Amino acid sequence: MEQTPDKRPLACPLTDVRELELNRLSMLNEQLVQAEQWIDRRSREMVGAYGLAAAQARHGEQMDEDVELVATVLFLLREDHPDFLHGQHNVVTRIDMPILPAASRGDNVRRDDVRPASPLPDFSVKWCSLFLNLYERALQGDTVKLLSIGTLCINVVLAQQQLRSW
Repeated sequence: MEQTPDKRPLACPLTDVRELELNRLSMLNEQLVQAEQWIDRRSREMVGAYGLAAAQARHGEQMDEDVELVATVLFLLREDHPDFLHGQHNVVTRIDMPILPAASRGDNVRRDDVRPASPLPDFSVKWCSLFLNLYERALQGDTVKLLSIGTLCINVVLAQQQLRSW
């Protein structure tokens, strides 16, 4: 039985990427820096708006509640990728980042002052924490999947759970 070869190359470590691929990775990193900034700003807006709404709701009655704020980032295939299917989701991977209650306000999603070292030797880009999380955890070092990403979809959701006891 003849096997058809997989059209995707094998995963390779970041140390073996070419200049064009480095440019793509650098562009992805810049987009993820902007995504971190947007998530941080949107999260603060949502927490502030919730605080005002909850204060008004609690004014007349006693209520215990639990609130969860989660940022979800979907990483989608580039449209020119061989595996891209029109009309499909084309999700490469997904990262859910709990913002409340797991992180305190002092531990924001965006951390310019604490950036990890570059995973690429002799490459001067400071990789943002979301890029490193994507590469190391979500994709487990799969550079081929990392290079296939062409679009981000970001959603920040505030879920309120009401707890009542008697």
